[in-house]
Amino acid sequence: MERPEEVVLDASVVVKWFSEEEGTDRAVSLRDEHIQGKRTIVAPDLLVYEVENALRFRPGLGPDEATKAIECLFDIQLDLITPSKELLKKSAQHAFKYGITIYDSCYLALADFLGAYIITADTQTFKRAKKCGFIRLL
Repeated sequence: MERPEEVVLDASVVVKWFSEEEGTDRAVSLRDEHIQGKRTIVAPDLLVYEVENALRFRPGLGPDEATKAIECLFDIQLDLITPSKELLKKSAQHAFKYGITIYDSCYLALADFLGAYIITADTQTFKRAKKCGFIRLL
């Protein structure tokens, strides 16, 4: 049996699962493919904190909705990766090379480490890192 394709999603994509905005349909489609076993979503464990922080500042969302969203992330069993020395070293290299934050470069480094694509909705990160060849804009 063939393994599902791994893809790294950053928080700018995952937060769209919980709020209606441009790109929500594409983001939800990626989530559904993960749930159906057609692809595996991988992310640094930083994702959980970034998504919850983004939801914290969404107008009309309270702590109950933010908590339910995070529970959903755990319920669909994303492959959340804890940091390692190798991953952080690669993250620092990408951050300096592409002029992006360490937070953003964690996703890029993980994709690089896994030989996977990263999908982002962050146009600034995409523009800066597109030369790497394995980043895609949602």
